[in-house]
Amino acid sequence: MIIQKFKLNYDVNKLREELDELWPLEDYELFNSKPTPNGSYTQNGKLPPHIKTIIENSIGKRVKDNFFLWDFRCKTTELGLHRDEWLPEKVINVDVNADAVTAVVALENSFRLDVISNDTNDFESLTYGPGEIVCFNNIKDVHGGVVIGERSTPRRTLNCFIEPVPWPVIKTKIEEGQKVPLQENYEFNDMWYLDTPQAYPIFEAQADIIIKKQCKGIVDVGCRHGPIIDILHKKGYTDFNYMGFDTSEEPIAIAEEKWKDHDNIEFRCESWNDLSSLIVDFDVDQVIWSGVLLYRPNDHFEFFNKVVCDIYNSPNAIIQEPMAEQKHWEHGLILNRISDEFDKYKEKYTEFKETELDCEIFAGRRVVVDVTI
Repeated sequence: MIIQKFKLNYDVNKLREELDELWPLEDYELFNSKPTPNGSYTQNGKLPPHIKTIIENSIGKRVKDNFFLWDFRCKTTELGLHRDEWLPEKVINVDVNADAVTAVVALENSFRLDVISNDTNDFESLTYGPGEIVCFNNIKDVHGGVVIGERSTPRRTLNCFIEPVPWPVIKTKIEEGQKVPLQENYEFNDMWYLDTPQAYPIFEAQADIIIKKQCKGIVDVGCRHGPIIDILHKKGYTDFNYMGFDTSEEPIAIAEEKWKDHDNIEFRCESWNDLSSLIVDFDVDQVIWSGVLLYRPNDHFEFFNKVVCDIYNSPNAIIQEPMAEQKHWEHGLILNRISDEFDKYKEKYTEFKETELDCEIFAGRRVVVDVTI
């Protein structure tokens, strides 16, 4: 996918009014360039925090403070094919090789965007209008387009620059001092950041524990679409039974389709409030808890012990959780975590080996624990 399209989680008319109040149209400067030979008008500056947050929550990516506002003023209706090479990396400090470098918020009128990938020479075209956002690499990829809405209405956009750190899609309005909103039913793309190369070490560390201990019966609580299976297979480890369990419907549906031809792999979309849904027909020697125990802040230890010891009688478990101090985090959010409440686990179980990771993703400082019961 060369272009990504998102819906703005905010009233676009209100956003346009706020921008007009902060940066009046009469203060825009005329900008003459080859892509718009008749000229266009532009303004730049730093995004107010609340507008920055709106865009980040809409696209699931961090954006930089600096921005450009564009207004065609009906002087032109076409944007010639070009690369934005006038935006050097040293000015905006982005990853020029990323899939997406810019996020363009349509404020007024509809536009057909055409992009040609520099890497594959593939062509992609889509239309977006007010209240929609497109993300693509405007520095490396050739792009252009044409206004397709009312020609007497100007094309107006807010152009932001994407931070290279992967970020989740947070659809809930965030208040200062609020804990991270926890949902039982996520859409697959909401947690896309966990499927990036930057997040790979989190799951590889878990796979390495499984291989080292030669585990043959694996239950994965909070499995999403089962990324750990891919890693195990890539490492040549395929002789095991696996049941992945999650409360989110879409990731489970994707996993079921992908692994439908593997009799030793099963996925379930159930609530863990019904413990009978956890029962499997194979001996379990490894239970994975990947970022899910924090959903039970008041009884995580008791629930862990009941499932691992009472239901499965498993000799091993893996815990993966965010650490207290984070490098990449949303200002004002309070981190849900249990990683500073491990004393009970250390006292009860035979071994509790912690591996700390520092990944370049949202809440990327994680701890992966190899528990020997």
